[in-house]
Amino acid sequence: MSKSWTCGLCGGVIVEGQRFTFIGGVGAVHVECLNRRALSGASESYRDLIALLDANEALLYAITRFKEAEAVASSEEVRGVIAGVRRDVEKLAGRIASLLSGRVSL
Repeated sequence: MSKSWTCGLCGGVIVEGQRFTFIGGVGAVHVECLNRRALSGASESYRDLIALLDANEALLYAITRFKEAEAVASSEEVRGVIAGVRRDVEKLAGRIASLLSGRVSL
């Protein structure tokens, strides 16, 4: 059974496997909703915002791919290594999300 959340921006359902992130004070949000909201109010730090959104999207894509790889792996050793790397990437995504939450008015 997949986990699910409600997008703090559009109110739609987010299902595990979709690209999403957690933003402090807002909760889970679709990447597309975050990007749309962020770009609608962008001003002076537009290039930094684009860089953060791009990095965020790449990390979130990697997380979903690592989860898929975990499901495919047959040995505990390989699953464990992939899970550890996924957790590291999730931490990096959290750092990017923190920077985004300070730059985007949600």
